[in-house]
Amino acid sequence: MICILIVDDHPSVREGTKAILETDKEIKVECLNPPYTIEQIEKIDLKQFDIILMDLNLGEMNGIELSKTIINQNKECKIILYTGYDVEDYWEEAIRIGIYGIISKTEPSKRLLSYIKCVMEGEVIIPFDYLHELISHKKLETGKSKRKTELLNEREKVVLQEVEKGMTNQEIADYLHLSKRSIEYSLTSIYTKLNVRSRMEAVLIAKSEGFID
Repeated sequence: MICILIVDDHPSVREGTKAILETDKEIKVECLNPPYTIEQIEKIDLKQFDIILMDLNLGEMNGIELSKTIINQNKECKIILYTGYDVEDYWEEAIRIGIYGIISKTEPSKRLLSYIKCVMEGEVIIPFDYLHELISHKKLETGKSKRKTELLNEREKVVLQEVEKGMTNQEIADYLHLSKRSIEYSLTSIYTKLNVRSRMEAVLIAKSEGFID
């Protein structure tokens, strides 16, 4: 029996996905309704679940950060981001922290079930275009560190440059014609990559390392 936990703050998504997955008699699904604090998450026995389907947008908490916390506690945990958002900019970070892939909520039920079986076999779900780009730029060479200049993507560099000017997340979003949530995700990714906890610290580290002027 495959035990799956769905973490999503939309009841219709939780119940709809549960119904789809449980058409397979080998799958049992439980649901978690955010918001939860990190302390509450830490008290849940996640070892009972083979796979966690994690929504990216969980209100005040985002799925990547929550996934990172869970994986730090349990290295064996298999997490798949389950979202309707465009997460191309966060693929590399997701894989780096141990997430097994990203599945769109618009995927057909057969493909969703297929992805679940693949992850159960220890396979990572990576779009072909993204994998091709990684190989083309030789980013998968074993044992080689990524060059510092490639650590942040172009959007993250632009976001940091605007942060340095004192702009708020909403002002940056308006300037770049993006959603405020996209800016928040970019900042979360920046904090993780630079190992910092604040906007000012991120700017200082980025400038000292030559990521931004």
